[in-house]
Amino acid sequence: LLVSKDLGKHLLEVDDLLQKHGLLEADVSAQTERVQALNVAALKFSELEGYQPCDPQIICNRVNHVQTCLEELGELAGKRRKELEDSRQLWAFFQEMEEAEAWIREKEQILAAKTCGRDLSSVLTLTNKHKSMLGELGSRRALLHQTMKRGEQILAKKRFSPGGIQEKMREVRLRWKKLEEVTGLHQQRLQEALNFFQFSAETDDLVAWLQDTYRIVSSDDFGHDDYSTQALLRKHRAVVEEVEKHRAAVLALRKQLALLAPDHRQGVDVQIRVVEVEQLYGEVAEVAVLRQQWLQDALAVYRMFSEVHACEVWVDEKEQWLEKMEVPEELDEVEVVQHRFESLDQEMNSVMGRILDVNQVVQQLVDGGHPSSEEVRSCQDHLNSRWNRVVELVEQKKGQLSSVLKIQNYLLEC
Repeated sequence: LLVSKDLGKHLLEVDDLLQKHGLLEADVSAQTERVQALNVAALKFSELEGYQPCDPQIICNRVNHVQTCLEELGELAGKRRKELEDSRQLWAFFQEMEEAEAWIREKEQILAAKTCGRDLSSVLTLTNKHKSMLGELGSRRALLHQTMKRGEQILAKKRFSPGGIQEKMREVRLRWKKLEEVTGLHQQRLQEALNFFQFSAETDDLVAWLQDTYRIVSSDDFGHDDYSTQALLRKHRAVVEEVEKHRAAVLALRKQLALLAPDHRQGVDVQIRVVEVEQLYGEVAEVAVLRQQWLQDALAVYRMFSEVHACEVWVDEKEQWLEKMEVPEELDEVEVVQHRFESLDQEMNSVMGRILDVNQVVQQLVDGGHPSSEEVRSCQDHLNSRWNRVVELVEQKKGQLSSVLKIQNYLLEC
């Protein structure tokens, strides 16, 4: 048993041989104690005085021979254990290498069947799974490094033929290198897909914002009075600021597109999408400018109406006063009325300036093609007509007053 050349053909068989060898060593150890006791007893016969049943030299030779055989048996047992342990180390190495190859094949099949996702959510899920796989790959790399190190130690002992060990190590190294290349390529494709779907999502968000903004800036609500129009104009200015802030994002689309992988950036759909975003942004910016002008025109109209109303209130008041006023005949009453007309002249100068401003605003609105030009022009004509009527009445009353004043002065001189 101790000189057997059977060192096992796989790990389980070697473990079985080691277990049997352990039992054999235990038996040898037990027999050694018995042999030692017998040797001691035998040597006592060689030391007897007087009658000796056997030649002491023969006893000593026999004891030495048995001791030598026992020692040789121990050496053989130790050598056999060392050989079995070396064999176990060799087959453990081969089993670990086979497990590594099986793991590599499994990951190769998984990577070969993997896609890069259909949308941002699936790509993110696949990316997280790939990160887990990279962590597993790192752990497996450390284990494989330790196994390779044990293989080098086996080769250094020169106990076994190096051909099979070196070939297995070379094969596993090549497969591992290929796996890392495939893993790196898949990671690159995932990153490219992630970049593309993020770009698509950001583009979709930008399109949705532009569509919402277009609905806002294309509204036909321009307010119904001065206050409501001012509120709309303030809101619109905030929208215009947001549109301007998004200009950089729109301009950056082509740069972002150029950074995508060729398979993604050369797609017709994505290029059309970028053009659509640029066109939509241009439309939003253009309509925003128009709406701001329309709101300003509406505000000008409402302010003009307000100013016309204020002027007409003044005209109504003065027109009624002038029509009801009777020119007095007494000198002192004439002088009082004359002073009132002097104050009226100052008011008229002020009101005339406001009416001129109204006429100027109306002309600007008409020249700008405002949709309410006819209504504005009609309002202007009505105000000017009322104003001219007041001017005529004032001149008429002033003439009457002047005539009375001349008569009174003539009577005083006489």
